[in-house]
Amino acid sequence: MAHIYDVGVQTHVCSSPVNLAVSIHLEAAIPNFTIHEHHIGSTLPSCVEMGKYDYQPKNGYMEIPELPGIGQEVSEMALKTAHIETIK
Repeated sequence: MAHIYDVGVQTHVCSSPVNLAVSIHLEAAIPNFTIHEHHIGSTLPSCVEMGKYDYQPKNGYMEIPELPGIGQEVSEMALKTAHIETIK
């Protein structure tokens, strides 16, 4: 809808390596993408180590993941330390 009205889009990227990979793909696919928000949280080791791959800007640009799916997987460390509650 934003494209129909000539409005640019910037996705909010501030939570996880999975969100980052999805956002990069979305930004690459829409014609009205304006700028990528790369939050400082995405550079913190506690965030980066939650994914298998570390997507960071290089020379001011983001590379589009070329791996299958969204190009990111949850790391073994993230799976081992996840707090999972079951609903009974």
